[in-house]
Amino acid sequence: MPEKPFEDLTIEKVRRDDLGKLEKLFTSAFADEVDIEQVKRRIRRTRQFYYILNPLSKFSLWVKNHFNIYVIKISGELVGFVQVSYINSTQMHIDYIAFSKEYRGQGLGQWVLAILFSQVADANNYDVILEVRVGNRAYNFYKRLGFREMTEILHYELRLDPAFILPQVVDLPGFRKLAMLERGKLYHLYLESVPITLRRVIRRTYGEFSPSMMVRHLEWAKNYLMRKQKQDYVVEQDGKIVAWLNVNSYFKVKSHVISLTIHPDYESLRQGLLSKAVHLIAENYGPGVISTTIYSDDPGKQVALERLGFSKDLAYYLMFRPAAAKRNDSGKSPSHPTKPLPVSSRQCKKRRYGGKD
Repeated sequence: MPEKPFEDLTIEKVRRDDLGKLEKLFTSAFADEVDIEQVKRRIRRTRQFYYILNPLSKFSLWVKNHFNIYVIKISGELVGFVQVSYINSTQMHIDYIAFSKEYRGQGLGQWVLAILFSQVADANNYDVILEVRVGNRAYNFYKRLGFREMTEILHYELRLDPAFILPQVVDLPGFRKLAMLERGKLYHLYLESVPITLRRVIRRTYGEFSPSMMVRHLEWAKNYLMRKQKQDYVVEQDGKIVAWLNVNSYFKVKSHVISLTIHPDYESLRQGLLSKAVHLIAENYGPGVISTTIYSDDPGKQVALERLGFSKDLAYYLMFRPAAAKRNDSGKSPSHPTKPLPVSSRQCKKRRYGGKD
């Protein structure tokens, strides 16, 4: 375990009073990587509805992940934060890690990550997943911590403005809106479409595709607070769903996110579905920015995006650290999992996270 870099150093669960400083730190650290206006809105909504959302974190994974933020303070001053989310009962995702510029390069990140591993990931036998930007020097740092690269994720953007010429709409037999009762079928599409090596890294469950009534109500509330509209479309051919188009529109900030899941035998539908999505967004919302991500496993995916005017913006490595019981340096998984606990300056146990150091 690395030595504690500062004397009066604490790790605390985020509180409402921390959110203002957290917003400034996040903005300065990730302005070139994420939609900052969307993140600002999320943080402000969390602060506005803090006393409503915090109790709901016991019942909703989405709300719980909203509050899995730990702030790092030196002499009471907020100098960094880590945010994690839980994909399922056995996997933890490191969303972000960032520190004020004056505290970077002093071993603070390594110490925080060691704590997160020891107290949370290894104590509960979690796999840990993160994305690191291609070219970021943290890549080798994560490799030394036991992560291995699984694939490359490419981020594409398209700017819709008055001068943009919309692509020709291709006829897609079987294209329609998804019915609520069909959501469970998307899980089977996922199993048939995502390579097994990646499904082992990010394990999704049937319940994610067909959530309970309470989860659906909480999602509706989340979308309302975030001023977000969600639309799901499918293509049904040969008696089964072979493609799924998901469009999330944050209409206040004119930002839209497209996600596509296509059965390998129907990959030829990709360009037509992307064209259809662009038209739907343009007709319903007007100018804005459309983004999407793909795995770099098939050059044809990139060609389809670039033909429609999308340009590659960022590239990330998807990295994976197996649970303690799966690693050569580990013993058996713990019989009594522990919960993550904030670490004060009087405690020398550990926790961990990933993103930007």
